[in-house]
Amino acid sequence: MALHRSAGLVRYNFSDRVVVVTGASRGIGAGIATAFARAGARLVINGRDAAALEHAVGDLRELGAEAVGVRADLRSPEGARDLIDTAVATFGTIDVLVNNAGGNFALPLAELSQNGWRAQVETNLSSVFYCAQACYPVFQAQGGGLIVNIGSVAADAAHPGRAAYGAAKAGVAALTKTMAWEWAPAGIRVNCVAPGAVHTPASRFSGGDAAGQVAGHVPLGRLGEPEDVANSCLFLCSEGADYITGITLRVDGGPSTALAADGVREIAQDVHA
Repeated sequence: MALHRSAGLVRYNFSDRVVVVTGASRGIGAGIATAFARAGARLVINGRDAAALEHAVGDLRELGAEAVGVRADLRSPEGARDLIDTAVATFGTIDVLVNNAGGNFALPLAELSQNGWRAQVETNLSSVFYCAQACYPVFQAQGGGLIVNIGSVAADAAHPGRAAYGAAKAGVAALTKTMAWEWAPAGIRVNCVAPGAVHTPASRFSGGDAAGQVAGHVPLGRLGEPEDVANSCLFLCSEGADYITGITLRVDGGPSTALAADGVREIAQDVHA
């Protein structure tokens, strides 16, 4: 992948590369797919909502990209294999796999059912394993490939009400490291991107005063956007990251502090005074 610099900007060239993005019918996944499309990639995107998936494919085609949608439940090995097989049947190969599919809901641990636990672990962690394992033979046969797993900063801290999600995302970070180690001899680089609070229409940060309140605790002073996550994915899949594998890249607007009170802007201003 070539990198082109112009006026201080970096533009990525993924022309004719085949990129599979899971959970890409909306939100962060749609932003990642859009960024790759603008860089010239051919896209295979996945989602479970047929109408939303069809709309997302249409948006990518309007950008001039070749794109297809695959409706599949990635919580099963069969769904993952269907996605990968369709991508290969359509475009002949796969160059990049972005495991973005995920989701969560809020419930205290004492009230979380076994089915609720399994649903979040399967959606956020098992789907990553299933898709990567299904893609491995394709990458091995062609001498290499690139995988980006979308994790979360929730993996690194207590996450009251969303313990299953945090535990699953911690698993994604751990899985990324071992996957990168075991698959490096096959020419496969595997990395993880861990977003912080990202503003999307469906996120819990989009309503009322939530965005402003959360942004007040972010050193860079704003919530993330899907494009911020997408840019990190493009970098990790570029030649500029050829010597990077097995890392988790936090995309969260700056380091969090040790105490909740430390996030108050006035304290930060006193420190800089």
